[in-house]
Amino acid sequence: MDQKKVTTTENITQFLTSMGYIAIPFRQNVAGQLLINAKINDVDGVYILDSGASATVVDAKQSDTLKLKLNYDETALTGGGFGAHSIENVPSYNNKIEIDNFKIDNLVVAVMSLETAWESLAQAGAHDELFGIIGVDILKTGNAIIDFSTMTLYLMQP
Repeated sequence: MDQKKVTTTENITQFLTSMGYIAIPFRQNVAGQLLINAKINDVDGVYILDSGASATVVDAKQSDTLKLKLNYDETALTGGGFGAHSIENVPSYNNKIEIDNFKIDNLVVAVMSLETAWESLAQAGAHDELFGIIGVDILKTGNAIIDFSTMTLYLMQP
């Protein structure tokens, strides 16, 4: 990287952090998904960062690990991404999420089976152990700025 680009990148990071943004690194897997580390209810996991997902989704297989309280009274059938249809979607309220120093204490997550999605990723050569998907609900709450040149997500504490 040439000196001018380094200086510009440092200036952008300095400017955004001076405005209250938290700089959070993310990476890309072999299938092209953006991956980010996050904690839900104090449990570390790796999530897909997906600006096309309207809500944060957790794989049903992780519901016990993440200590999610499922509200079965509000279960709905939904179409999931990755070509899935009629998947049972159970909401879980009052969850805590931490992405680096960015924190939300009243997160609602959708809990559903993401097995089909994980199988599709594995067929594409991506074998990361994933807990779910961080969606637009988090990105909007944190006034997200995504810098692809440095693979940095900037979030502002609400």
